[in-house]
Parts: sequence; C-alpha cells; structure tokens
Amino acid sequence: MNAGAAYSFLPDHVFQDRALLSGRSIQQEVAIGIELGEMPSRYRRNAQTMFPCDQARLAMARVVLVGCGGLGGHVLEFLVRAGVGTIVACDPDTIELHNANRQLLATTASVGQFKAQAACLRAVEINPLVSVEPITAEFQAEIFRGADIAVDCLGGISQRKELQNIASAANIPLVSAGVSGWTALVSTTWPNETGLAEFMGGKGDSCELVQGIPSTVVGFAASLQATEVIRILIGAPSALRGNLLVADIAEMRFSTVSLQTKIPH
Repeated sequence: MNAGAAYSFLPDHVFQDRALLSGRSIQQEVAIGIELGEMPSRYRRNAQTMFPCDQARLAMARVVLVGCGGLGGHVLEFLVRAGVGTIVACDPDTIELHNANRQLLATTASVGQFKAQAACLRAVEINPLVSVEPITAEFQAEIFRGADIAVDCLGGISQRKELQNIASAANIPLVSAGVSGWTALVSTTWPNETGLAEFMGGKGDSCELVQGIPSTVVGFAASLQATEVIRILIGAPSALRGNLLVADIAEMRFSTVSLQTKIPH
C-alpha cells in the first residue's frame, strides 16, 4: 500500500510535542503515529519506495556509524534524511582543512571540531525526528550493544578487521566501503563470514594517501553503503552479502567478486 493513499501527513512539531507530553522518545512517537495512520510530512517522498511499516522500522532502528569522514559524513546524511531513528556516530578525529575536498561535515566553520560532534550538529539541522549520539573516542565493543547494524566508514585498513570482529561478536551485519583514487569497494558482512577486511589485508600504508580521494567516488560509495543499510533495516535481502562490489568510476566499470562460497540461506 502506498502511504499517500491512506495516511495523513503531519509536521515535525506534532511528534515532538507528543514526545514531551508522553515521556516517550520522538522515535517511538513517530513509529506509533505511523501505526495510527499518521506519517511525518518529511517522509512523503519515501512513500513511493517503502511501505509505512518500513518507515516505522527505520524510526526505531539503531545504527553504529564508525568513521565520520568522507564516507561517514555522506552515509550520515543519507540515513538521517531517510529517517533512521538513532545513529551512534563514532570518530576520535577532528576536522582539518584538507578534509574539505570530500567530507560533507568539513566546512570553513567546522575546522577543529570533532567529526562526531559535527555529525550531531548536522543531523539536528536536517531532521529533528532522529537522534545522533556522538562518540569522540575510538570504537569499543560496548557501543554496539543494542544496535541493528554497523557501518564501516574507516579510512585505511588497520582497524577494519577489529571492527569486523566486534560487529560479528555483537551478532549484527557490517556494511563496509573503501575508496582509493577512482576505485570504490563496497561489501556487506554477516557475523562469522568473510568480509572486506580480509580482502584488503590488515597492515600496510593506506593507498588512499598515494592515489588521492575524489569527492565523487566517496559520495558514490557512501550512497551504496546507505542503500544497503536502509534495505537491511527494513527487512529486504542484502544485495552484497558475501560479495565485493568493485567500481572503477573513471571508466564506469563495475564488477562483483564473491568473497566466500558458503553462505547460509
């Protein structure tokens, strides 16, 4: 059923006011409202591609976003606009001027801010019906508790295997991406399955520093990550589970490589 056919669309403040009166979270009020046939107006255009129950699932979802730089800033933008209710944004780094060529959160005014805090401020500007919890420290296992999915937006390769192991221990899928030059890599890993970390290896210098990181490639890879995250959260099959998408953006060539042969169905 198309949401526009049976749902009334209401402004943000209705759900905010209800949360203040009820003591429930805004995310809960959004989900309850959708069940009662009331959809936030800001999600009107989502109604053509998602069912109302999907939008309610997104409102109650909890995502751990590791890395708020080039990939992470774009992924955050997409998830916040889609209506993902709670995003734990983890990044110990601060914004530097050389980030500005590709990172949405990097502006002249934000230089020197923690990237995780800039992510929180950006989310407030975009969508008051969601919440971003900033973590200005290295990722630890405890921040994954209660999460539905994790997103690997790390730069380089050194911490990817550790992140994959923590996500596996938390029993949640991990959507990963890497960018170098005009090439983007995107993959989704379920617990105890092979992922991007094994493909990239665990040590060595990051080729990003050698080949550079164009903003268009970053945005492309992040859009694929966010799409995977959203579809998994609403219960759709993962398009990249156990597979690695390799995209040469300069030549517009795309291929998918299997990372493993035994995936339970």
